[in-house]
Amino acid sequence: MREEQAATAKRLKLVQALLAAAVSGTLVVTFDISLAALVFTHDFAERLSKGIGIFLVSSVIVGVIVALLSSFRPVIAAPQEDAAVIFASMASAIAAGVHKVDPNADAFPTVIVAIALTSVVAGGFFLLLGILRLGVLVRFIPYPVAGGFLAGAGWLLVQGSLAVMSGKPATLKALPHLFTSSLDKCLTGLVFGLLLVALLRRYSNLLLLPILLLGSTGVFYLILYISNSSVAQAFTDGWLLGPFPREGLWPPVQASDLQKVNWSVLFDSGGNMVAVTVMAAITVLLSASGVELATEQEIDLDRELRATGVANIVGSMFGCVVGYMSMPESSMNFKTGANTRLAGIFAASVSALVLVIGADAISYYPRPVLGGLIAYLGFHFLINTLYEGYFRLRRTEYLVVVVILLVVAVWGFLLGVAVGLGVSLILFALSYSRIEVIRNAISGLHLRSNVARSDGEEQTLTERAKQLYILQLQGYVFFGTAYNLLTSAQQRIKSTDGEIRYLLLDFRHVNGLDSSAIASFLRLRRLAKANGVKLIFTEVPADIKKHLERGEVVIENDDMCRIYPDLDRGLEACENEIIQEAPPSMLPPPMLFYDLQDVFNGRPEMLRFLGYLERVEAPAGFDLFRAGDVSKDLYLIESGELTAWLEIGGKKIKRLRTMGPGSVVGESGLYLGDKRSATVTASRQATLYRLSEEALGRLTAEAPELAAAFHHFVVTLLARRIVHSTGPVKSLFN
Repeated sequence: MREEQAATAKRLKLVQALLAAAVSGTLVVTFDISLAALVFTHDFAERLSKGIGIFLVSSVIVGVIVALLSSFRPVIAAPQEDAAVIFASMASAIAAGVHKVDPNADAFPTVIVAIALTSVVAGGFFLLLGILRLGVLVRFIPYPVAGGFLAGAGWLLVQGSLAVMSGKPATLKALPHLFTSSLDKCLTGLVFGLLLVALLRRYSNLLLLPILLLGSTGVFYLILYISNSSVAQAFTDGWLLGPFPREGLWPPVQASDLQKVNWSVLFDSGGNMVAVTVMAAITVLLSASGVELATEQEIDLDRELRATGVANIVGSMFGCVVGYMSMPESSMNFKTGANTRLAGIFAASVSALVLVIGADAISYYPRPVLGGLIAYLGFHFLINTLYEGYFRLRRTEYLVVVVILLVVAVWGFLLGVAVGLGVSLILFALSYSRIEVIRNAISGLHLRSNVARSDGEEQTLTERAKQLYILQLQGYVFFGTAYNLLTSAQQRIKSTDGEIRYLLLDFRHVNGLDSSAIASFLRLRRLAKANGVKLIFTEVPADIKKHLERGEVVIENDDMCRIYPDLDRGLEACENEIIQEAPPSMLPPPMLFYDLQDVFNGRPEMLRFLGYLERVEAPAGFDLFRAGDVSKDLYLIESGELTAWLEIGGKKIKRLRTMGPGSVVGESGLYLGDKRSATVTASRQATLYRLSEEALGRLTAEAPELAAAFHHFVVTLLARRIVHSTGPVKSLFN
């Protein structure tokens, strides 16, 4: 019983999916007719049926292939209006170019080849982006630039709708004459377009648009009947799309027609091909992102690019126009439960059916209805970008949208795309230059190396550490951010009146450096040299290091500007020089026995304590213990030097601390009973005293007063380490 119910539910879902696909397919056919009328207008009015055939074949091929390969199962793919408006400009330009050479020449074959070449170029570009996994690029397109493209497309759609309704060119100069000669047709279509905008923005029913299109067509013929006008008269007056020549919708040209192609004019259209490719790539990704938001389904953008690329390359062999995912129909398919690839295939079959029926059924379509549909698309884009954008965009961003729209309206879409890309780069540069390149600015007083210093050295560094100034950089350094860095460094050096002797730049968080930034670094070098400041660069990536060396910011064997492998080593080098250049400290150097005498209040008690320790001689390079070892002892350093370090990722070595005479090593693991947290190696030959876990137990049992004094000694050392390590943290909040 349950299996039968499941089978019934499955059949109902399939029927529901096919009904949704039928509606989507009907809409696709209607848009195909409208867009074909937009492209193949005045200059190619007698070839409109062939143009419609091109769009229908495109919907079949692109629709089926994308439906089979897409990551979104209920996808609907077909030619789209934003590319169509550029094709319309391309067709007009080709016609003008061909007729300039020969007024009687047929420009149609050149247009068909241009459309096919554009499809293969765009398809190859989509495929390359998908293979290289560059679909994420859409996330970096500033919204004002994308909005400007859409606004420009909206204007061209409205302008094209007037050409469809009147059957005449609709350039800016021709608009006044067009309205006076075809006011009735244009006004009727524009009112219908505004009606579609008002109703479809208020109601989202899937069947509403087909009903409005069928209803408006019915109203048109009802008015024709009431006014006692004949269909033949409507054809004569230009109210209907036809009549078309008595021939099929396909193929658009014969093999012999290819000899008529004007290749010089064709190559002059390369700019429009690039414009279609760029606009289509942006729209493919924006459409996929829009479907993601509308359906809350994850879409593989790279897979969409590959699927669309393959579809358009195959379509180019049949002279198809560029096509890709349609966001409204794809979203509606999903919301109606058509979560199957059959939906896209079935929707494409509707276009195939119209191809078989022929052009007669299409020729009776009223021009105001088709023009109104195109005007609706244009109004929709303009409202989304100009009206709604006014309330949600900053004024500078809104100005970008308006500028791109005006450029498209006056000079064409190609220049609009160029301006949009230029604005995009400028916006990126301005936005990125506002990001602070200096992650942290810290005085040497608050940030020290991981080297344990003697009391005398600590006193020297405390007095003179302001000679060191550390700038931790971040992000991508280019001319804008590098100039900000130069300005900050200059202000700091000038304001301290010669106090700074070392300027340390840490590149750990820098992910790139542009060649244009080298000029700022050269100016920084000259500034440092003029003020007696040494430049110290730390953790510089290999590619950035090459940039600095080629630009002669860093010169081999030049003490003026040096590079160290990490911040810790750079800090140590600066501190060592500060200590060496300072007058000798009045404080005595650290000696373990003197410290222990203070701890145990005299030499006899100290010698008694030493009886529990074992003397160890550690040569340079000797590992006292390694990370992960069991903690069984601690060590007191009499002479020499030990370094605690970690191995990160199996390759990189991170120094944690370098310790000298008077320090205690390994106390944390012994007290806590944990395994060793780091490896400790003798960086110089060292003399040590070892206190084992067993000896500490005997000390506690036999001489508790000595054990208590030693514990106090260890706690004091740990407290000093904590104070030493909190300096950098405090400096981050200054």
